[in-house]
Parts: sequence; structure tokens; C-alpha cells
Amino acid sequence: MSDKSQTNSLPSTRPSGEHVYTKLQVHFGGDVQDIVLKTEKEPTCGDLAKVLQNGYRISIDNQLIYYRGQRLHHRHPSSYDRALSKYGIFSGNLIKLVGKRGLL
Repeated sequence: MSDKSQTNSLPSTRPSGEHVYTKLQVHFGGDVQDIVLKTEKEPTCGDLAKVLQNGYRISIDNQLIYYRGQRLHHRHPSSYDRALSKYGIFSGNLIKLVGKRGLL
């Protein structure tokens, strides 16, 4: 009897040259789209918030980000620089974005 409950997790990031690329799936408004975070070090909550602001036209102050049902508190000054891996977010994961689009 073998233990198949263990799964192989995806690597958190893929270094390529001087940058780190992290691919995430974003569930927003009934659609799921892929985004790629391109950073020079491990991606942070702030990096994610900026990419979502640019891609979805939702200001950082109006973003609610959820991962596995838990809200990511990325707007708090102490967590803005916190690595996504501290929340368990790695390449290939699905996050949910809630917010109202507006003019930036």
C-alpha cells in the first residue's frame, strides 16, 4: 500500500537570467486569466498588487485578494513587502480578485 496523499508542489519561482517569473491564475468577474509577475527577487504582496492594478484597473486601495478562502492583507504597511511564499502562494496557484474597476 503506497501513500499517494503526498503531492509534488510546483517550484515557487523560475529564475531566468536576472529576473524571477511567477505565473498565477486570477479569478475575477467570472473569468480566470493568467498573469506573470516579473521581479528581481522573490515576489511580494506589493508586486502582486501593482500588477493587478495595471492589468485590471483596480486601485490598490480597492483590491481584495483571496487565496484559499483567506483574505490577503496586502495593504497593511508591514505586509506590503512580505513575500507571497509566506502566504503559501507559489507559481501555478489561483487567487481571487474582488474590486470595482475605475479610472487610474
